[in-house]
Amino acid sequence: MNISQEIRSDVAVLTVDGSLSSAPEVAPLHRHIKRLQAAGINKVVVDFTGVRWFGSCMLGVMTASLSTLRREGGDLLITGVASRIIDILCATQLEQVFEAQDSVDQAVANFASSELEPAALSA
Repeated sequence: MNISQEIRSDVAVLTVDGSLSSAPEVAPLHRHIKRLQAAGINKVVVDFTGVRWFGSCMLGVMTASLSTLRREGGDLLITGVASRIIDILCATQLEQVFEAQDSVDQAVANFASSELEPAALSA
């Protein structure tokens, strides 16, 4: 898995690509999100535009990451979700848990207009 990061105000935009099937391949995403949360960034957008498929391990990482962020008053939005991944989310009823946005810009704007408290960055 490759993870690219961009910080937009108090929102981290993570673009992922590569193989996302096994636990060793997807674990870096949760570690990355935990580091962001430790730095006070609790609003995260994960862009899956470069991903056509992922396995159940990725669903576990996404759920754990969402819990990590929500415990601190944050949230996780997803974008660029391929139709095969939407099918997985629907089959597992996780489409009700993960809020998919049409674009990264829309997701960032959604955070800007939400009731979430701005993240306090640590020095």
